Formats: sequence, structure tokens, C-alpha cells
Amino acid sequence: MKKVVTSLSYLLYQLIGWFLLFAAVPFFLPSYLSGRRREELRQRLGLHNPDRLPGGGSPRIWLHAASVGEVQVARALIGEIKQLLPNAALIVSTMTRQGNQVARQQLGNTAHCIYAPLDLACIATRALKTIRPDLYVCLETELWPAFLRQAETNGCKLVLLNGRLSERSQRRYALVRGLTGVTLQRFTVVAAIAPADAKRFRSLGAPRDRVIITGNAKYDLAAAQPSGHQATCYRAALQLPATAPVWVAGSTHSGEEAQLIGVYRTLKEKIPGLIWIVAPRHLKRLPEIEALFRTQGVGVGRLSTVATQGRRHDVILVDTMGELASLYATADYIFCGGSLVERGGHNLFEAAVWGKPVLYGPSMKDFADAKALLEEAGAGFPVTTPTEIFSQILTWVKNPEHYATAARNARAAVMAQQGAAHRQALLIQAMVDGSTA
Repeated sequence: MKKVVTSLSYLLYQLIGWFLLFAAVPFFLPSYLSGRRREELRQRLGLHNPDRLPGGGSPRIWLHAASVGEVQVARALIGEIKQLLPNAALIVSTMTRQGNQVARQQLGNTAHCIYAPLDLACIATRALKTIRPDLYVCLETELWPAFLRQAETNGCKLVLLNGRLSERSQRRYALVRGLTGVTLQRFTVVAAIAPADAKRFRSLGAPRDRVIITGNAKYDLAAAQPSGHQATCYRAALQLPATAPVWVAGSTHSGEEAQLIGVYRTLKEKIPGLIWIVAPRHLKRLPEIEALFRTQGVGVGRLSTVATQGRRHDVILVDTMGELASLYATADYIFCGGSLVERGGHNLFEAAVWGKPVLYGPSMKDFADAKALLEEAGAGFPVTTPTEIFSQILTWVKNPEHYATAARNARAAVMAQQGAAHRQALLIQAMVDGSTA
């Protein structure tokens, strides 16, 4: 009976997928006919030009990174994979346009970057038969039942690495527990970031003996960031005096900038020459944020404009992708967004690696492991209101020795977590060598 229900769930899932595809035709057809997004649409339909794919490299490894965050995991893994399997042909797929853009910028020299195919059986099969991967690597949590089913049918080995499963995602997948369980059972290995993630994967049907804990590969990427020279270059490009204090608010979401404007104004009164760099998580919000600043009487310049035409304001709005991790190097004070509103937070280690203590709001459930590690080390500082951000930064200004201690603790906490990317790359090597069943 359970198998029948699962089969019916899969059939219903495919029928809904086809319905949504046909319903969307009037919207994407003009873009296809005009050629503006023709290549993207072709790839989403599983159509690839074999001449543009990697040649005779072996093994052929397909890494799927849903968006920008997972692309950073792919970066960390690819460096290790190339050390262990120098002849490997690498393909990286993404779901979002921003993810694809960042992947091409950061991985274009080492991997062929594509859009992921729609999760419909015939489309997935078409893509698989053209790309011919020996191994498919799912990063974090991207469970596409049709694609994974067809990949297994076509003899492709499957592994889930850097597995992260929030409570919210667990509840969503539990709504179709039977289909989720069958999908998870297709993976030879599920490498979870932390014990809590492993427990959630098992609760959804992943075989207990296939779930292991390997840590977070993003931590390795963070620790590999260069140091002082990069901060100097950014300060020069943004025309920041060497001693100018800088506050970076990274990966902010709607509703957070409005709360932080007051913090900036009060800090500006106490910290002369303060520069505020705001990096929104989604660039489509730039006009909305600029309008907010205008109504509040706060002058702001976009990062790209400042870099080419000079800085005219003390507030800089980041309008380019993939620069936040490096911009953290310029900061004296850092707030990590997605945490004053209910978004689950963002990666704290990207900031902590520079030897900077990190402030964040109460919504950090998606990065609870990093939060716990930094707080235990004395380098993570939770706040519940904008007023607390002001108070903590002012405390550091008045007690530089306390700030210096927290800064040392931040770097030490990152360095203590190294090795996850290498451990996961070893799993990939074992899979392609056949030593993992």
C-alpha cells in the first residue's frame, strides 16, 4: 500500500509539473522568440549543445548548487576535487539567474556552468543523456524526485553533500514523506553538516547507515579568504581613509534597512567619519532601498558608481554580486542580515574569518551551528533590537581591548572548523573509484 501511495504521489507531482509548464508558456515564449533568454530556456528544457560541454575529462561530475550560497560550497569542493581528481570534467548547475551569474564569474575557469533542467522525467532524461555524468552531487538540500529517479535509472551515482535541513524545510518535505523518503534513499551517502541536520534527514526516510556528519564546507572557503591586502584595495577603491571606521550590514532583507537607519544616525553622532556599507541579499530591491534612504534624508551611492566616479556619501549600497565576503574585510563592525526579520539568517563565518566579531538578530535558525560556535567562542553577539546593535558597537568603541579579544576569538573559531570540504571531496573520490557501494 505504501508503494502505491508513493507511486501516486510521484504521478501527481509530474502532472502538476506539466500543468505548470504549459501554464507558463505564454510568459516565457516571448523571451525565447526574442532570443534574450533563449539559452537559459533551452537548458531548463534539458537541451544542451554537446560541443559546448566539457570534452573527454573523466570522471564527469555534475554538482548542483541551487543559488548563490550553494555556489560557494561548490567553490570550496571544486578546489579539493581538482587536487584529488585533476582530470575530472566538472559541470555546475543552478536554479536561479543570480546563482548562474555568480557561478560563471567564480567557477567559469574550472567548471561548465548551466541552468538546472525542470524536474520532469523526459526533460531530466534528455539532459542526463547529453551531459552523461558519472556522479551527481546535490549540495545542501535540493531534492528533485524526477531528476534523481532518472539519474539513478541512467546509471549515475548520487550523493548529497553539505546537507543542511532547517526545521521549516523538514516540515515542508514531511508533507510528502513517502516521496521524500524514496528520493533520499537514492543517495549512496547523505553527508550532513551537523547532528541536527542528520537527525532531520533520517526522520524523512534517509537510511540511518548512509547518513554521516562531515561539517560545513563553507567554513573552509571562508578560512581561505586572503587578508590585509584585500581590505586595503577595497578601501582605496571606495576612497575610505585608512582610519575611517566602517560598519557593514550584510545580506539584509526587506524591513531591516528601515530598522538600521536609526542605528546609523545615532552611531554617526558618536563615531565621527563612520562609513556604512549596506549589502542587500537581493539586488532587485535596490530601487526600494534607495527610495527609503531618500525619504529618510540619507545620501547613498551605489558601489559600482563609487568605484568609478568617486564617493560622495558616507553610505554605500552594494549593487554587485559576489563581493560581500570580501567587503567584510574593510569592516570594523559587522551585522549579518536576515536575522532581524524572520528569514533564518545568513553565513556568519564569512564575516568572522576576517577576525571580526559578528552581530545578528534572533532569527538565525538556518545557521544555528555557526551561531552556537561563535557564541561559545565569545565572537558572536546576538541582539534583539536595533538599539542593542548601537549599544554593542558603542561598547566596543569605548573598550577596544574587549573588541580585540572578540576579534581574535572570531578568527580562531573559523580555523577550528577546517576540513569539511576535503572530507567531502574524499567521498566523491571514493564514489567514482567504486570503493563506496
